[in-house]
Amino acid sequence: MSYRLIEGDPDPSTVRRLTFVPFLPDGRCMVLPGPRLPSGEVRPGEHYLLDSCLRIPLESLGFRLQRVHPFAADGDHVYAWLDGDRYAGSRPHATVDAVIADVEDVRDRLDAGSAAVVRDAARSFHAQSDADYYADNVRLLEPAYLRGTTPQAGSGFGGDAARWRERRGMIMDGVHRAGTFLDVGCANGLLMESVREWAAERGLAIEPYGVDLAPRLVELARHRLPHWADRIEVGNAIDYRPADGRRFTFVHVLLEIVPRRRRADLVRHALERLVEPGGRLLVSHYQADGGTDLTAEEHLRALGFEVAGSTRARGAGRGATTAWLEA
Repeated sequence: MSYRLIEGDPDPSTVRRLTFVPFLPDGRCMVLPGPRLPSGEVRPGEHYLLDSCLRIPLESLGFRLQRVHPFAADGDHVYAWLDGDRYAGSRPHATVDAVIADVEDVRDRLDAGSAAVVRDAARSFHAQSDADYYADNVRLLEPAYLRGTTPQAGSGFGGDAARWRERRGMIMDGVHRAGTFLDVGCANGLLMESVREWAAERGLAIEPYGVDLAPRLVELARHRLPHWADRIEVGNAIDYRPADGRRFTFVHVLLEIVPRRRRADLVRHALERLVEPGGRLLVSHYQADGGTDLTAEEHLRALGFEVAGSTRARGAGRGATTAWLEA
């Protein structure tokens, strides 16, 4: 096996085969029995980054990616690490007796070539800067969301309207009065719309606002919601402040919009700078169905925050959770 380390994404037209090193939320590797690394061919019509990198780990290993980063190539064969979790949901996926172990243990049990791949993947994975993390999110999520043909797909969700409410309606458990609502990581603005609608059903008047790191998603949200265009801004959750300095009754954030090591900073910033006195910070975590990760409440408690309440998504899977903190 021979390959070269790369920076940036290869030209999609040149990629024919992919090999992955998947990392679980706790940093361990998940590989196929043997052990061996999951691999597969890019199918005709697939975009290797948006399609093949999702399909191959699901169908071969039962692994659902959150982020993907190519780090090496050998001609048309690309090597990438995956940041994600085990999966047991409704998408087509394999059920295998996977090998889950620390990087060193996995590397020691592989042949020399595959061991080198794991070594280089781990170096790339752990060397990512904050800027690299945010750039990875934009480069993956922007094109994936923009090609969506439904409002749900444009917000990064793979189900229909009923499923959307089933998996996102839990957020309303933490909305207990009228006020303003800021969605941090708003994508195409669907959650802004939904929270206003769901609150109205309970007689609560909510005025929604949004911010997203991806400029093209903000443009899409403003196009979809022209009456709220001046309420939707480009910004990074870790240090975002509204242009007019306002604060909000409810602020909703996702843990995965910042690197794991910055999650406590994200929560503190939101509480201190975005939530108005007496308001609530709603923190959601959308883990894969059948995944190994902690709930939103468990993450917040592990970070040292006092959780006022928490809830889970309705229906099958229930991998999505929300917890809230009082400001």
